[in-house]
Amino acid sequence: MKRKLVCMGVLCFFLLTFGAHAGSPVWKVSQGNRHFYLGGTIHILGESDYPLPMAFDAAYNKSDTLIFETDIEKSRDPEFTKTFMAKMVYSDNRTLKKLLTPGTFQALRIFAADRGIAVEAMNRFKPGLVLISLTMIEAKKLGAAGTGVDEFFFSKAVRDKKNMGHLESPEEQISLFEKMGTGNEDALIAYLLEDLKRLPELLPVIKTAWKKGDCPGLDRAILGPLKHDFPQLYHTLFVARNQKWMPGITQLAATPQVEFILVGAGHLAGEQGLLALLKNQGFIITNQ
Repeated sequence: MKRKLVCMGVLCFFLLTFGAHAGSPVWKVSQGNRHFYLGGTIHILGESDYPLPMAFDAAYNKSDTLIFETDIEKSRDPEFTKTFMAKMVYSDNRTLKKLLTPGTFQALRIFAADRGIAVEAMNRFKPGLVLISLTMIEAKKLGAAGTGVDEFFFSKAVRDKKNMGHLESPEEQISLFEKMGTGNEDALIAYLLEDLKRLPELLPVIKTAWKKGDCPGLDRAILGPLKHDFPQLYHTLFVARNQKWMPGITQLAATPQVEFILVGAGHLAGEQGLLALLKNQGFIITNQ
């Protein structure tokens, strides 16, 4: 069971976020008489997932600035999309057929064919692009390929002319997906295929936990296997990025403005999550 859930940790990075205590997916982070808000998001939602938990609108209305994981406006630029696609396909003689075992490649062929895709069209995809492509297809089947929390509030902030910032560049996110699974392509694709088969039963559970800010169960069931079986990938996707973001996040507490930070998946969960790191530095964390 643990191995079958490994890639759900990676899917969390792409799809969603969750909090660390029961209540809502939004926290008030305070130090002295200054504070900001920290919210966990799901990057892909369906119409039935709206309206969002009320804590989101409350934090948005009380904030002066929105901080996203990345520069959403730049990531929408067609030139950026071209750059992303160029980096996400093999430009040398590597192909999935050469990198995967015959059994895993056949499983990918069958999975893709069942969804009307010829595996040859994906043969030069790097594992990160396979993950994105297949996850989007499955999410669409489940009615969850619409506007996510990040996009929703980005559009709202544009209309309201609210100040915005970001924690990392789109180029940094490209690098994460580009390198995903390097040297371990077969294991990652094999586990991804198994987890995508279970997505219909797992996604509703994840969404329910997200709305309640119930992270511990998700941490055990999803991030735990990733930590165990792909520790370097877990460190790259979550731990290293959290640590890199922390100096900028903690500086927000020194400003007179109120910021609302929206981040994805396991970035809020566990001992290496942002909430725990902030608490260790003396911040008061209050679920909203």
